[in-house]
Amino acid sequence: MTDVAQAGLIALLNDAAEAGAPPTIALMRLLIEAPTEIAARQAIDRARMVDPRIALVATLWRDHPEAWAKVRGTVDDIAHQHQAETPDAVLAYWATTFDHLVEASPEASVALYSLGSPALLAVATDEIVTLMGDWGLLGRTRDALDLGCGIGRFLVALAPHLRHITGLDLSAKMVAEAKRRCAALRNVAITRSSGRDLDLVPDQSLDLVLAADVFPYLVQASDRFATAHIEGIARTLRPGGAALILNYSYRGDLEADRRDVAALAGRNGLEVRRDGTRDLTSWDAAAFLLRRP
Repeated sequence: MTDVAQAGLIALLNDAAEAGAPPTIALMRLLIEAPTEIAARQAIDRARMVDPRIALVATLWRDHPEAWAKVRGTVDDIAHQHQAETPDAVLAYWATTFDHLVEASPEASVALYSLGSPALLAVATDEIVTLMGDWGLLGRTRDALDLGCGIGRFLVALAPHLRHITGLDLSAKMVAEAKRRCAALRNVAITRSSGRDLDLVPDQSLDLVLAADVFPYLVQASDRFATAHIEGIARTLRPGGAALILNYSYRGDLEADRRDVAALAGRNGLEVRRDGTRDLTSWDAAAFLLRRP
Protein backbone atom coordinates (compact mmCIF):
# COMPACT_ATOMS: atom_id res chain seq x y z
CA MET A 1 0.00 0.00 0.00
CA THR A 2 1.42 3.40 -0.94
CA ASP A 3 2.11 6.13 1.60
CA VAL A 4 -0.47 8.31 -0.13
CA ALA A 5 -3.14 5.65 0.20
CA GLN A 6 -2.25 5.07 3.86
CA ALA A 7 -2.43 8.82 4.48
CA GLY A 8 -5.90 8.81 2.96
CA LEU A 9 -7.11 6.17 5.42
CA ILE A 10 -5.61 8.10 8.34
CA ALA A 11 -7.30 11.29 7.12
CA LEU A 12 -10.60 9.41 6.88
CA LEU A 13 -10.35 8.41 10.53
CA ASN A 14 -9.25 11.85 11.69
CA ASP A 15 -12.05 13.53 9.74
CA ALA A 16 -14.59 11.16 11.28
CA ALA A 17 -13.31 11.95 14.78
CA GLU A 18 -13.34 15.68 14.08
CA ALA A 19 -16.93 15.47 12.82
CA GLY A 20 -18.00 13.53 15.92
CA ALA A 21 -19.02 10.46 13.91
CA PRO A 22 -19.94 7.39 16.00
CA PRO A 23 -17.06 4.89 16.24
CA THR A 24 -19.21 2.34 14.40
CA ILE A 25 -19.50 4.70 11.44
CA ALA A 26 -15.78 5.53 11.48
CA LEU A 27 -14.81 1.86 11.56
CA MET A 28 -17.34 0.95 8.87
CA ARG A 29 -15.98 3.63 6.54
CA LEU A 30 -12.41 2.52 7.17
CA LEU A 31 -13.18 -1.13 6.46
CA ILE A 32 -14.97 -0.17 3.24
CA GLU A 33 -12.03 1.88 1.96
CA ALA A 34 -9.03 -0.13 3.18
CA PRO A 35 -7.54 -2.54 0.61
CA THR A 36 -6.56 -5.07 3.29
CA GLU A 37 -7.24 -5.78 6.93
CA ILE A 38 -3.58 -5.09 7.74
CA ALA A 39 -3.81 -1.67 6.08
CA ALA A 40 -6.90 -0.85 8.14
CA ARG A 41 -5.19 -1.79 11.41
CA GLN A 42 -2.09 0.20 10.52
CA ALA A 43 -4.22 3.25 9.77
CA ILE A 44 -5.89 3.02 13.18
CA ASP A 45 -2.54 2.66 14.95
CA ARG A 46 -1.14 5.74 13.22
CA ALA A 47 -4.30 7.85 13.44
CA ARG A 48 -4.68 7.31 17.17
CA MET A 49 -1.21 8.82 17.69
CA VAL A 50 -2.59 12.08 16.26
CA ASP A 51 -6.10 11.93 17.74
CA PRO A 52 -6.70 9.92 20.93
CA ARG A 53 -10.40 9.62 20.02
CA ILE A 54 -9.43 6.99 17.44
CA ALA A 55 -8.76 4.66 20.38
CA LEU A 56 -12.54 4.17 20.56
CA VAL A 57 -12.45 2.76 17.02
CA ALA A 58 -9.60 0.41 17.94
CA THR A 59 -11.53 -0.80 21.00
CA LEU A 60 -14.66 -1.35 18.94
CA TRP A 61 -12.79 -3.52 16.45
CA ARG A 62 -11.11 -5.44 19.27
CA ASP A 63 -14.52 -6.20 20.77
CA HIS A 64 -15.97 -7.18 17.37
CA PRO A 65 -13.18 -9.05 15.56
CA GLU A 66 -15.63 -10.31 12.92
CA ALA A 67 -16.15 -6.76 11.62
CA TRP A 68 -13.71 -7.00 8.70
CA ALA A 69 -15.26 -10.18 7.31
CA LYS A 70 -18.84 -8.98 7.82
CA VAL A 71 -18.37 -5.52 6.31
CA ARG A 72 -16.23 -6.61 3.37
CA GLY A 73 -18.41 -9.61 2.67
CA THR A 74 -21.38 -7.26 2.43
CA VAL A 75 -19.81 -4.48 0.36
CA ASP A 76 -18.45 -7.01 -2.12
CA ASP A 77 -22.07 -7.79 -2.97
CA ILE A 78 -23.37 -4.21 -2.94
CA ALA A 79 -22.88 -1.40 -5.42
CA HIS A 80 -24.82 1.66 -4.27
CA GLN A 81 -24.26 3.21 -7.68
CA HIS A 82 -25.56 0.16 -9.54
CA GLN A 83 -26.77 1.05 -13.01
CA ALA A 84 -29.50 -0.85 -14.84
CA GLU A 85 -31.46 -0.31 -18.00
CA THR A 86 -34.75 0.54 -16.28
CA PRO A 87 -35.93 1.57 -12.79
CA ASP A 88 -37.73 -1.76 -12.45
CA ALA A 89 -34.46 -3.54 -13.21
CA VAL A 90 -32.81 -1.64 -10.36
CA LEU A 91 -35.52 -2.82 -7.97
CA ALA A 92 -35.06 -6.38 -9.20
CA TYR A 93 -31.32 -6.06 -8.64
CA TRP A 94 -31.83 -4.92 -5.03
CA ALA A 95 -34.36 -7.67 -4.35
CA THR A 96 -31.86 -10.30 -5.51
CA THR A 97 -28.96 -8.63 -3.70
CA PHE A 98 -30.74 -8.45 -0.37
CA ASP A 99 -31.94 -12.03 -0.75
CA HIS A 100 -28.26 -13.00 -0.83
CA LEU A 101 -27.09 -10.57 1.87
CA VAL A 102 -29.61 -11.68 4.47
CA GLU A 103 -28.30 -15.24 4.15
CA ALA A 104 -24.71 -14.09 4.59
CA SER A 105 -25.25 -11.71 7.53
CA PRO A 106 -28.75 -10.66 8.61
CA GLU A 107 -27.51 -7.77 10.77
CA ALA A 108 -25.05 -6.35 8.24
CA SER A 109 -27.66 -6.66 5.50
CA VAL A 110 -29.93 -4.09 7.16
CA ALA A 111 -27.33 -1.86 8.83
CA LEU A 112 -23.71 -2.09 7.74
CA TYR A 113 -22.70 0.12 10.67
CA SER A 114 -23.72 -2.77 12.95
CA LEU A 115 -20.56 -4.51 11.68
CA GLY A 116 -22.65 -7.69 11.53
CA SER A 117 -23.09 -7.71 15.32
CA PRO A 118 -26.54 -8.47 16.77
CA ALA A 119 -25.58 -6.56 19.93
CA LEU A 120 -24.55 -3.39 18.06
CA LEU A 121 -27.68 -3.56 15.89
CA ALA A 122 -29.84 -3.88 19.00
CA VAL A 123 -28.24 -0.80 20.54
CA ALA A 124 -28.88 1.24 17.41
CA THR A 125 -32.45 -0.04 17.07
CA ASP A 126 -33.27 0.69 20.70
CA GLU A 127 -31.90 4.23 20.40
CA ILE A 128 -34.18 4.93 17.42
CA VAL A 129 -37.23 3.48 19.18
CA THR A 130 -36.48 5.56 22.29
CA LEU A 131 -36.20 8.68 20.16
CA MET A 132 -39.52 7.90 18.47
CA GLY A 133 -41.11 7.63 21.90
CA ASP A 134 -39.57 10.93 23.00
CA TRP A 135 -41.01 12.57 19.87
CA GLY A 136 -44.50 11.30 20.68
CA LEU A 137 -44.76 8.96 17.71
CA LEU A 138 -45.73 5.80 19.60
CA GLY A 139 -48.85 4.66 21.45
CA ARG A 140 -50.90 1.52 22.06
CA THR A 141 -53.83 2.94 20.04
CA ARG A 142 -51.68 3.61 16.96
CA ASP A 143 -51.15 1.61 13.77
CA ALA A 144 -47.82 1.75 11.96
CA LEU A 145 -45.97 0.70 8.84
CA ASP A 146 -42.30 -0.28 8.74
CA LEU A 147 -41.40 0.42 5.13
CA GLY A 148 -38.47 -1.76 4.07
CA CYS A 149 -38.70 -3.81 7.24
CA GLY A 150 -35.73 -6.02 6.40
CA ILE A 151 -35.21 -8.75 8.98
CA GLY A 152 -37.90 -7.27 11.26
CA ARG A 153 -35.71 -5.57 13.83
CA PHE A 154 -38.06 -2.58 14.18
CA LEU A 155 -41.15 -4.78 14.04
CA VAL A 156 -39.92 -6.65 17.11
CA ALA A 157 -38.84 -3.47 18.92
CA LEU A 158 -41.96 -1.42 18.12
CA ALA A 159 -44.68 -4.06 18.50
CA PRO A 160 -44.99 -3.56 22.31
CA HIS A 161 -45.54 0.18 21.78
CA LEU A 162 -48.24 0.04 19.08
CA ARG A 163 -51.66 -1.46 18.43
CA HIS A 164 -50.53 -2.94 15.13
CA ILE A 165 -47.54 -2.71 12.81
CA THR A 166 -47.15 -3.93 9.24
CA GLY A 167 -43.80 -4.66 7.61
CA LEU A 168 -43.22 -4.33 3.87
CA ASP A 169 -40.08 -5.37 2.04
CA LEU A 170 -38.97 -5.98 -1.53
CA SER A 171 -36.78 -8.99 -0.71
CA ALA A 172 -38.53 -12.35 -0.40
CA LYS A 173 -35.82 -13.72 1.91
CA MET A 174 -35.91 -10.61 4.09
CA VAL A 175 -39.65 -11.11 4.45
CA ALA A 176 -39.13 -14.77 5.36
CA GLU A 177 -36.55 -13.85 8.01
CA ALA A 178 -38.79 -11.12 9.44
CA LYS A 179 -41.71 -13.55 9.66
CA ARG A 180 -39.50 -16.03 11.50
CA ARG A 181 -38.41 -13.43 14.04
CA CYS A 182 -41.94 -12.07 14.52
CA ALA A 183 -43.80 -15.39 14.58
CA ALA A 184 -44.93 -14.94 18.19
CA LEU A 185 -46.12 -11.33 17.77
CA ARG A 186 -49.86 -11.19 17.15
CA ASN A 187 -49.97 -7.49 16.27
CA VAL A 188 -47.43 -7.80 13.43
CA ALA A 189 -48.16 -8.50 9.76
CA ILE A 190 -45.47 -8.81 7.08
CA THR A 191 -45.93 -8.66 3.31
CA ARG A 192 -43.66 -8.54 0.29
CA SER A 193 -44.02 -5.28 -1.63
CA SER A 194 -43.36 -4.26 -5.22
CA GLY A 195 -41.03 -1.45 -4.17
CA ARG A 196 -42.85 0.89 -6.55
CA ASP A 197 -45.54 2.35 -4.29
CA LEU A 198 -47.77 1.83 -1.25
CA ASP A 199 -50.83 0.64 -3.14
CA LEU A 200 -51.12 -2.37 -0.80
CA VAL A 201 -51.91 -0.06 2.13
CA PRO A 202 -55.49 1.27 2.59
CA ASP A 203 -56.25 4.99 2.76
CA GLN A 204 -55.94 6.67 6.17
CA SER A 205 -55.09 3.40 7.90
CA LEU A 206 -51.86 4.49 9.59
CA ASP A 207 -50.71 6.78 12.37
CA LEU A 208 -47.00 6.23 11.71
CA VAL A 209 -44.70 5.28 8.84
CA LEU A 210 -41.05 4.44 9.49
CA ALA A 211 -38.61 4.31 6.59
CA ALA A 212 -35.09 3.62 7.89
CA ASP A 213 -32.48 3.68 5.11
CA VAL A 214 -35.13 2.86 2.49
CA PHE A 215 -35.56 6.03 0.44
CA PRO A 216 -31.93 6.04 -0.76
CA TYR A 217 -32.69 2.92 -2.81
CA LEU A 218 -35.92 4.41 -4.13
CA VAL A 219 -34.16 7.64 -5.10
CA GLN A 220 -31.42 5.70 -6.86
CA ALA A 221 -33.89 3.53 -8.76
CA SER A 222 -36.12 6.39 -9.90
CA ASP A 223 -37.41 9.72 -8.65
CA ARG A 224 -40.89 8.49 -9.52
CA PHE A 225 -40.60 5.67 -6.97
CA ALA A 226 -39.61 8.14 -4.25
CA THR A 227 -42.44 10.44 -5.31
CA ALA A 228 -44.95 7.57 -5.32
CA HIS A 229 -43.96 6.59 -1.78
CA ILE A 230 -44.33 10.14 -0.42
CA GLU A 231 -47.73 10.30 -2.14
CA GLY A 232 -48.56 6.93 -0.57
CA ILE A 233 -47.50 8.13 2.86
CA ALA A 234 -49.77 11.18 2.56
CA ARG A 235 -52.66 8.99 1.41
CA THR A 236 -52.31 6.33 4.10
CA LEU A 237 -51.67 8.58 7.11
CA ARG A 238 -54.58 9.58 9.28
CA PRO A 239 -54.91 13.24 10.29
CA GLY A 240 -52.13 13.98 12.76
CA GLY A 241 -50.12 10.96 11.59
CA ALA A 242 -46.37 11.11 11.06
CA ALA A 243 -43.66 9.64 8.85
CA LEU A 244 -40.05 9.30 10.01
CA ILE A 245 -37.58 8.99 7.14
CA LEU A 246 -34.02 8.16 8.22
CA ASN A 247 -31.83 9.10 5.24
CA TYR A 248 -33.44 10.30 2.03
CA SER A 249 -30.54 9.55 -0.31
CA TYR A 250 -26.88 8.54 -0.53
CA ARG A 251 -25.98 11.53 -2.69
CA GLY A 252 -23.93 13.14 0.07
CA ASP A 253 -25.81 16.43 -0.43
CA LEU A 254 -28.02 17.11 2.59
CA GLU A 255 -29.22 20.44 1.22
CA ALA A 256 -30.45 18.73 -1.95
CA ASP A 257 -32.23 16.14 0.18
CA ARG A 258 -33.88 18.89 2.21
CA ARG A 259 -35.10 20.64 -0.93
CA ASP A 260 -36.50 17.43 -2.40
CA VAL A 261 -38.24 16.36 0.79
CA ALA A 262 -39.70 19.82 1.32
CA ALA A 263 -41.02 19.93 -2.25
CA LEU A 264 -42.57 16.46 -2.08
CA ALA A 265 -44.06 17.12 1.35
CA GLY A 266 -45.54 20.43 0.25
CA ARG A 267 -47.15 18.94 -2.84
CA ASN A 268 -48.79 16.26 -0.73
CA GLY A 269 -50.03 18.37 2.15
CA LEU A 270 -47.42 17.21 4.66
CA GLU A 271 -45.57 19.42 7.12
CA VAL A 272 -41.81 19.03 7.63
CA ARG A 273 -41.20 18.93 11.39
CA ARG A 274 -37.55 17.79 11.32
CA ASP A 275 -35.44 18.69 8.34
CA GLY A 276 -32.49 16.33 8.07
CA THR A 277 -31.37 16.57 11.69
CA ARG A 278 -28.65 14.33 13.14
CA ASP A 279 -30.14 13.06 16.38
CA LEU A 280 -28.51 9.67 16.96
CA THR A 281 -25.26 8.68 18.65
CA SER A 282 -25.02 5.19 17.15
CA TRP A 283 -25.80 6.15 13.54
CA ASP A 284 -25.28 9.31 11.49
CA ALA A 285 -28.64 9.17 9.68
CA ALA A 286 -30.37 12.40 8.66
CA ALA A 287 -33.89 12.43 10.13
CA PHE A 288 -36.85 13.85 8.26
CA LEU A 289 -40.10 13.94 10.23
CA LEU A 290 -43.24 14.66 8.22
CA ARG A 291 -46.73 15.15 9.65
CA ARG A 292 -50.18 15.17 8.14
CA PRO A 293 -52.08 18.10 9.70
